[in-house]
Amino acid sequence: MISDETSLQKNKMLGLTTEKLSKNRKRRWVRRIKVRAARIKRQLQIENNFHKAMCEMCTTTDRYRQSYLHWILNNMFSLFSYETGLQAIHDKTAYEKWLAENGQ
Repeated sequence: MISDETSLQKNKMLGLTTEKLSKNRKRRWVRRIKVRAARIKRQLQIENNFHKAMCEMCTTTDRYRQSYLHWILNNMFSLFSYETGLQAIHDKTAYEKWLAENGQ
């Protein structure tokens, strides 16, 4: 009789820990999904910026900006990494440095 009571108590304790474990698993799963979604969103924004730069290269009237974009997009994969090139496309200071050396 006493052993039955102790086994019932152990089962109740195990049930609570299983419940806690399932909550923890769910919380971790939600966090992983959020991190993955943020990473995908960031990658899509980067790719959209690349396509905007490609369009801007054809439509801009500023010949220095056009030359800068052409140089970045042509040397993007040989001189520096893809991410660095994408950052340099929309970075004002990088454009100003390039303009100071190659422009006016």
